[in-house]
Amino acid sequence: MNATRVLAGRREVELLAFPSVRRMATILSQRCREQSWVRTSVATLERFRSMTGNHDLEALREQALADPVVAEGALASFAAALAVYTESQVSALAMGAKIWFRLNGIAVPWRPLPGMSSPSSLGGSNGQGVDHLVLQALIGSGLRLSELLRLRIGDVGSLDSEGRLIPDIEADPLAVQFTPRLGKQSERITFLTFQARQALLTSLEQSAPAGQPLAVDAPLITNRDGSTLSRADAARARRRSRALIRAGSDVNVALCRATGDFFRSWGLPGSRFAGSEELNLEEYI
Repeated sequence: MNATRVLAGRREVELLAFPSVRRMATILSQRCREQSWVRTSVATLERFRSMTGNHDLEALREQALADPVVAEGALASFAAALAVYTESQVSALAMGAKIWFRLNGIAVPWRPLPGMSSPSSLGGSNGQGVDHLVLQALIGSGLRLSELLRLRIGDVGSLDSEGRLIPDIEADPLAVQFTPRLGKQSERITFLTFQARQALLTSLEQSAPAGQPLAVDAPLITNRDGSTLSRADAARARRRSRALIRAGSDVNVALCRATGDFFRSWGLPGSRFAGSEELNLEEYI
């Protein structure tokens, strides 16, 4: 998919005039199955550009290539400008800048930037089963359940300058490399949300043997005791995933019907205005 086509009709398409942004968008459009990651990355990069005053991205890239501390300082300035945002919001907004730096040869650390703490969505990680982790990982990533359950520890991490995965379980944003079950059998990448990353780290901390390093070929999603998922575990996660999708669909249908019923009863906005007064322009002359 062509990066220009992915961004067609969006204001951010103007950023493709920067060669470094076009490179980022092109690599992501080739590597990501979900093209929304191209739009998200360019849009958040524009937010970074405007809020840090780095309007000339090519100049910033040259400075950062000469001294990587410049890139880290720019990210720190961005985090300071987002001081009133939660850590998950900061993570999402910093995503484009981090990807842009990495895909243009600047090895900035992929670690969470400071932000206000906030409770995890869908409840906290403590006391939640593996189906909670599965749901968190599926939301926004575009992964199918079968693809998620085949992942290994070495399949998540950060990206190098060519968009290839560098295994790193603590990376933020947390990239995922996978091979689709359907269609073209070539490696693709996606990303987990900050909440999914946190739930995953909590799960691995609970299941990994104390003091033992995580093996890159070990399953990414396991039960709390470290055992691999059974068919029953996978079936339960699939049922909860489908139930969540169904609930969201039902809410959407109910809202659309309520809106339609309202306008059928009351007409379009302003159609029942019964005021007898008319505007006398002479009073304002």
